[in-house]
Amino acid sequence: MIQLSYGQIFWLFLQLGCIAFGGPAAHLVLFYQRLVKDLHYISEQQYSEVLALAQILPGPTSSQVGIGLGYVLQGYGGALCAWLGFTLPSMLLMTIAAILGLKLSPYLSGDFFHVIQLLVLGIVLWAFWQMLRSFCKFTWQYMLMLLATLLLYVLPHGLNQLLVIVLGGVVGIYYASHSQNPSIQPLLVSSKQQSQAHFYIVLFVLPFILVPVLSALGPNLWLDSFMALYRTASLVFGGGHIILPLLQQEFVTTAWLAQPQFDLGYALEQLMPGPLFSFASYLGALLPLSSSAGGNALFATVVIFLPSFLLMFGLLPYWSKLMQQPHLFRALVGINAAVVGLLLYLVLEMGQKYLSSIWDGIFVLVVIGLLRSKLPIWLSLIGSFAAYYAALTLL
Repeated sequence: MIQLSYGQIFWLFLQLGCIAFGGPAAHLVLFYQRLVKDLHYISEQQYSEVLALAQILPGPTSSQVGIGLGYVLQGYGGALCAWLGFTLPSMLLMTIAAILGLKLSPYLSGDFFHVIQLLVLGIVLWAFWQMLRSFCKFTWQYMLMLLATLLLYVLPHGLNQLLVIVLGGVVGIYYASHSQNPSIQPLLVSSKQQSQAHFYIVLFVLPFILVPVLSALGPNLWLDSFMALYRTASLVFGGGHIILPLLQQEFVTTAWLAQPQFDLGYALEQLMPGPLFSFASYLGALLPLSSSAGGNALFATVVIFLPSFLLMFGLLPYWSKLMQQPHLFRALVGINAAVVGLLLYLVLEMGQKYLSSIWDGIFVLVVIGLLRSKLPIWLSLIGSFAAYYAALTLL
């Protein structure tokens, strides 16, 4: 394997981060084509092993693959450089978008935000349909999805989403069929990395114990924001779009952010290259943590990606043993079906709030049709927004 410097790894992933449009699936193809096929920095086996682990962990799959590839190339420093390069373009763009949006929002009309909300509804509805087709193939999975949606309505906020994910795992272990695990070989890691792996697992669990204890001493917006972002990143299974209901519950339901601001940022994130989790940069820039919007954005970005680092560093050295556990795969099948219920709940909730006329419904269907087409996402979203906003303004 070729030895790369930290600077070379950063520059390589920075280039990828500037052109990584199209979501996680496109990112993974881009990583594979560049690092495996073109440059031969990573072998086919190494790439498939890192990808397999990233797919069963909570968090952003493509970012975790990037972190894992950097780790294979140059250890902990390589993982950090790969993440920073891939994330930096979208982080900067989303931070700037938040600052500009805050200054321009007083001049934007109600129709502007209404069309943005309809765009977000169309995006989430399309993501729901894709995930439904991928993760729900049997009757028990459809039943689990509907049960998860119902529980989100009846259980109190703060507990419902965690309980839904736990329920999905338990049901998956019981109902999912046994499947033969792939033939795998362990990644080559140093004895030092292997001996330190358990330390990162402890660090991953520690905030769930320590932060609530510290928060009990008195209200602290920094601690509350940290835990909201950290908990969200630790519960995201099945796709980046799942962060929407989780972050909405953490920041909008608690009145830290206004719904129009939240929706605007999520719509803008679809136009950006890089990981969807950079939405946290936008949210951080709007949080009243300090007088520095850039510093707040950096804090939010680091926190939401922190679980990914800890999980990859803690589990990658032992991933071959993990892959031999059939219960893990079966639980993941159930969890994926349950998180589709999270999106269904969000679709129903957003539909009740945002659809005010039959024309709104038609517009959402048009957005979905454009997303299904081969047109670039940015062109589909900007074009449909401009057309419907102009129609509402003129009529």
